[in-house]
Amino acid sequence: MRSAVRTTMAVTSLVGAALSAAAAEPTGKEIFDRHCIHCHGPGSEPGTPQLSRTRGAERALLTERNDLAPEYIQAVVRNGLRSMPPFVPSDLTDAQLEALVQYLTAPR
Repeated sequence: MRSAVRTTMAVTSLVGAALSAAAAEPTGKEIFDRHCIHCHGPGSEPGTPQLSRTRGAERALLTERNDLAPEYIQAVVRNGLRSMPPFVPSDLTDAQLEALVQYLTAPR
């Protein structure tokens, strides 16, 4: 009986820890604000002005675009592009990258 109680308590503890970890996962906006906004936010250097020059002012802010393919975002984030460094999985996990992609491709 005691071993069943211990097993139940251990399982409950593991489930609680997994739920806490899942709840602690940052949102796509939080990831953007932490890793991207410094270069890609309004008035930010160098990303926003560079995109304005190369893609036009209406496509300079990533959060206002609706033409970014998820695969393109993933490739640029993982491999970098021009002056943008790559973000490897130890910088940004696959789950965090997916949340960022969902944030940037969500209908506005």
